[in-house]
Amino acid sequence: MDYRSFLDTGRAEGWIRDTNIMDNVFINGSNQACAKYDIRIDKLHYNPQNGRIATFISRYRAEHGELPAAGEELDDLIEKMIEAASPQRLKTTRLDIKAKGQQETAVVLSDGTVIDGNRRFTCLRQLLREEGQPRFMRCFVFPDTFDRKAIKALELDIQMGRDEKENYDEITRLVDIDECVNVDKLMTAEEYARHANLKPNEMKVKLAQVEILKEYLAFLGMPCAFHVAQDQKIFGALESLTSRLKKCKDPDQAEDVKHCTYTYLALQSQGDRARDIRKYCDHLMEDEDFMEEQLDVTERFLEKIESLPADAPSTTEFFRDRIATDPELKEEQNASVAKADLKKGNREIKNGQVRALADALSHIQKVDAALIPKLTEEQRLSMRDYLDELQAEMGRVTDALDRAGE
Repeated sequence: MDYRSFLDTGRAEGWIRDTNIMDNVFINGSNQACAKYDIRIDKLHYNPQNGRIATFISRYRAEHGELPAAGEELDDLIEKMIEAASPQRLKTTRLDIKAKGQQETAVVLSDGTVIDGNRRFTCLRQLLREEGQPRFMRCFVFPDTFDRKAIKALELDIQMGRDEKENYDEITRLVDIDECVNVDKLMTAEEYARHANLKPNEMKVKLAQVEILKEYLAFLGMPCAFHVAQDQKIFGALESLTSRLKKCKDPDQAEDVKHCTYTYLALQSQGDRARDIRKYCDHLMEDEDFMEEQLDVTERFLEKIESLPADAPSTTEFFRDRIATDPELKEEQNASVAKADLKKGNREIKNGQVRALADALSHIQKVDAALIPKLTEEQRLSMRDYLDELQAEMGRVTDALDRAGE
């Protein structure tokens, strides 16, 4: 239904009400004045391409196959996905709407597709079932003649193109970027960044994180099972790995670091993953013995992956029960990490001896000999005492160095 027919038919049949209110919508980098309408919610439906539910759709396809065709069954399914994404926040919004009414205006197309306002739409659907009374959602309406690229741009403009960006789950954001830029090629990376209010260097980092995320899941034999990564809560770890890879001396070392880290991520599930991964990667690049030990664990882990059935399900439960559980490998990995921690600690203590002398030299060099004649006799005597002590300590350290060289 075209834009004008949608409004005229809705008014005539009573499911659209004019509010005579105009307000601004942020689109294409600027605010545009648009009219607001109240639309009965049974005339609206979800957008299955909404980036916020990308990982939930990944999970559904892994467990059940393709989504239902457009209609009530699909809307009911997406409602459950929206609720699962943030149940407490949805409950808070529902109570707020029930008490004060809808505060934020949604955005829909003239075919009834909700582009922005899925959480509000979900709350109103739930309140309709709870109260049994017709519910209307306040909306801006845009023509449904937009192609998929224009619809995506509109969604990003509204949801991410403001200074106060709405919070996306980070894994979900990476999946949305991958599908839009790499898979469907709806937009170039530059176009996505512009609509999502991302700086060029931020977009470059996001694209690198996308590749690491996809490599990790393929490494597990679960390509594109993004919901598994979301359940693992590994974004911080992926962020740390992406950053640390820049320190690798060559591509071969980078590949080894990635594969060892993917194994570590699969087998370890506790603690501050981001901090652990930074430390783990540093060990790999600084300690050749540690790298060899971890490559051995990785090789045996990959043998385990290769032995899994070809039709193994790409589910969190399968990952937890069949992939992430190997006490022997995990124990060996932990022992190797503990040994590397100890070696690094000892190395830092030893390096500290050199730094102590460097610091002492730096402090001595700060003494201005030209000011010494201006000091009081008491101050000069104190300096002499300290110099005598320093010379004694220098003799002690020099003797130790001479003995070490024998």
